Amino acid sequence: MSEHLMDAADLERVTGKKRYSKQAEWFKASFGIDVVRCADGTLIMTWAQFDALLAKKSGTAPAGNSATVELCYD
Repeated sequence: MSEHLMDAADLERVTGKKRYSKQAEWFKASFGIDVVRCADGTLIMTWAQFDALLAKKSGTAPAGNSATVELCYD
């Protein structure tokens, strides 16, 4: 696996939960997201994703592309 993925110990340390279902519930409650899971139930989360979630929640995320698209029906 990639060193950029959070391993089981990382997920347990971050969420405070051991069970995969409880970890998934924690991410849903904390960030409002459903985390991608493997067939065996383990969560797939990269450190970059987690850092982005923290930045967004704390309001320190860089401003995204807020361009609006206007549809023109002629």
